Amino acid sequence: MNRRQFLTTLTGGAATIATIADTTETSLVEAKPRSPFHLRGVYFHDGFTFEPQSHAPLHWDFEAWKRQIRWLHACGVNAVEFATMLEFNRIPSTEMEKRKIADRLKILDFVHSLGMKFGYLLTNTVLSTVPPEEEPSHQLKNRAITLCPREPGNFEKTMANPLFYMETYKEADFFEEFAADWGGCECGKCGVPEFLRYVRSLAERLATLNPKATLYADTWCISFWRKNPMSGGWKGVFDREISGSREVITALPTLPKNVGVALPSHHHYRPLTLTEYGGQDKTPLFPVAADVRQVHKAKRPMLAWPHFVMDDDAFRPKSWGIVHSEVRYIAALLQSLRKVGVDSVIGNLYLPLLQLSNTFAFGQLTENPSRKPEDILRDFARLIVHREDVEKLTDTLFWLENNSYWQQQMPPNGQLPDLPCALNRTEAGQLASTLRPNPARGLATRPPPFDRSYGVGEIGTARSRGLLKRMRNPICLFLP
Repeated sequence: MNRRQFLTTLTGGAATIATIADTTETSLVEAKPRSPFHLRGVYFHDGFTFEPQSHAPLHWDFEAWKRQIRWLHACGVNAVEFATMLEFNRIPSTEMEKRKIADRLKILDFVHSLGMKFGYLLTNTVLSTVPPEEEPSHQLKNRAITLCPREPGNFEKTMANPLFYMETYKEADFFEEFAADWGGCECGKCGVPEFLRYVRSLAERLATLNPKATLYADTWCISFWRKNPMSGGWKGVFDREISGSREVITALPTLPKNVGVALPSHHHYRPLTLTEYGGQDKTPLFPVAADVRQVHKAKRPMLAWPHFVMDDDAFRPKSWGIVHSEVRYIAALLQSLRKVGVDSVIGNLYLPLLQLSNTFAFGQLTENPSRKPEDILRDFARLIVHREDVEKLTDTLFWLENNSYWQQQMPPNGQLPDLPCALNRTEAGQLASTLRPNPARGLATRPPPFDRSYGVGEIGTARSRGLLKRMRNPICLFLP
């Protein structure tokens, strides 16, 4: 069994997040840690399908979202963010699209009922090409086009979609206007000013819809607001991301008062970035403290929007649909962002039920970035398995951590030291096969933000017992 096969076997079933611990045995901390990150969010990329479909947020109903959001709230996450994916980026025309919107409006209310914040990611130049009578599907079909906003009528045509979604979710706490990765313009004439045209127009409308909400100019892939930057390789993309982001930061005082900035921060954490520059020691840092000070001087909010460290996407098949454990790198990223003054961050999830340990760690570390990864993983193990199996699961998680996809991508001088683990692949697999789910009812509680109301009632006691019996793998981290 190779590494990928082993990691794939860990996708057995996670209804046990509702039945995972006894409060007297798994209390995590004695006192609430300080919270250095003001906004601690998760962005859901729900554009991909998966088998089984219950793993893919694209197919979730409101009840599935409700369980997921309760889990995030329990972990310490205090914001969630959604988006309109490529095929859905149009005015809704089918019953399925209208149902998804109705569910998200319920999610918005539910999020607010928990004291969390709700955000929505808006597009610019991209339009769905799916026929109006046909239901949209997953993103890999790539049924969308981009229109140059310099061409007559295109700006108004492409503004219709983000305006519709902003008005639909007008009670959201924040929106982001996404520079590119879907959207942008590579005509060679468009640049940051064209992106900021969308930002200004959307911010002005938001000020009338919801004066308390913030619009963040998200500079992810802002490099693609010119000719395609890939002629210079990924280094060219990342160089232009720095210059384009700083152009947006400089423009902040001229933008409407409700505009902030969201920065992808690739240079702080991403293996691809570090490799393209020739190693961590040769990689310029962005943002740095001076960038954060400039944003604060303009009296604007700022958040970091890092991707792929909690989960990875379908365009990298080796890492798609497997369990990830990147706790050391999540910790290093958050410590680095905090060091330069960033106090708000949104991580991403594609297949959330496969990444419970990373999600738990993200919540813990955004509350207290100084926590040790090995302590977090051991706490997570206490939630998942019998007390007698905690060290077995902890050792298995340490093996996953040391052999993670992120670790393998990282250039040698960017790799973090392994966690102490004597297991090899075979031994880790054997340990995983012996683990027994914690049978106690209710989520382990600790001082806030853990939610004492979250328990087996969310999915039903009988169903929980049935799922425990049917699990293909008794590690039981994930919901079938």
